[in-house]
Amino acid sequence: MLAPSLWAVVEAIGSNVDEEKDKRTLFKTGDNSSFIIEFFDNITIAGKKIETMKAMQGLSEQAMAKVSIQEGSIIKK
Repeated sequence: MLAPSLWAVVEAIGSNVDEEKDKRTLFKTGDNSSFIIEFFDNITIAGKKIETMKAMQGLSEQAMAKVSIQEGSIIKK
């Protein structure tokens, strides 16, 4: 849940990236909610590229922002 004034920040943080080894997509799910999905080639790279996570966690200090970070992996067959 985000205050409307924070949307410009979230859109800047979550702007779509589609590079060879990094992908990031922002999904807006409602007037005041969204989620960002990032894909990395491996967990080592993900651990080094934490700018998006740090920026979103910074928003949790805003009175209207609730930020949840989840980690997972895709099993390739």
